Amino acid sequence: MAVTSIDSFHRHLHTRGLASSTCERYVACVLRLLTFADVPADSVTSQHAYDHLVDQSTRLGLSASWYNVQFTAVVRWFEFRQQPLELRGLQPQRRAVTIPRAMTTDQIRRLFAAVRDNRYRLIFQLAYSTGMRISELVAVRVADIDPERPLLHIPQQKGGGERLVLLPPTMRERLREYWKSYRPSDVFFERRPRHDGRGLHPETLRTAFREARDAIGLKDDLSVHSLRHSFATHALRAGIDIVTLQRLMGHRSITSTVRYLTPDLYTAAPVTVDLLARLEAAAMSAGGRS
Repeated sequence: MAVTSIDSFHRHLHTRGLASSTCERYVACVLRLLTFADVPADSVTSQHAYDHLVDQSTRLGLSASWYNVQFTAVVRWFEFRQQPLELRGLQPQRRAVTIPRAMTTDQIRRLFAAVRDNRYRLIFQLAYSTGMRISELVAVRVADIDPERPLLHIPQQKGGGERLVLLPPTMRERLREYWKSYRPSDVFFERRPRHDGRGLHPETLRTAFREARDAIGLKDDLSVHSLRHSFATHALRAGIDIVTLQRLMGHRSITSTVRYLTPDLYTAAPVTVDLLARLEAAAMSAGGRS
């Protein structure tokens, strides 16, 4: 029964439009709950859920982010079962607002040079050029790349929904050359070009990143996701506006995007717009025409 329920729960999450990685994360959390409760899946109660969340928080000392994942998974599980859930006031934890750590341009240049596989280097360059997540990178399909415009379609992003990202000319040309060399027909970055058409596994990219990172002595808290952070930070420094960046990053709330406004951007010389002068000039112009 548990396997059937879990499979149905996974399909339910997928149908709601959640990213595959999010579905798998929630399923893993529910499996932990079932192991903790040690009862059939349909017999899990609010008491089991409450005790499990308290245990996870106190015994494992989870960060707010990871606790909130567990919390949301439990809520989704009870919603799926159409069962009431009483958690005695437990709520998602507030997360401290931190500035995402971006890499310097020198670090990124050195990292790219240290990647031994040209295909992986291209994918890392795509991450830095567009701010795409690792789950989005491995899921790119040939049909997602607009043949006429410099756009790449992401049909399913984290949190659901879709978005378009801009492909800069350099990146667009390199993707075109890659396609000419390997001729993928569906998944763009195949696991083994011409032999295995499945998409690359995210762990393959994580391993390649770690090897390049360690080879040039960068700190071990940098990951593939750091390229996404770097895109956002460097794009802001290059002059992109915060609303456009929000759309390109796929953030549902602009609060997530504002975190990239680092102190050096706050102290930049402000652009002064004399709205009053514009208003009065427009009035004089209108008066002259009357």
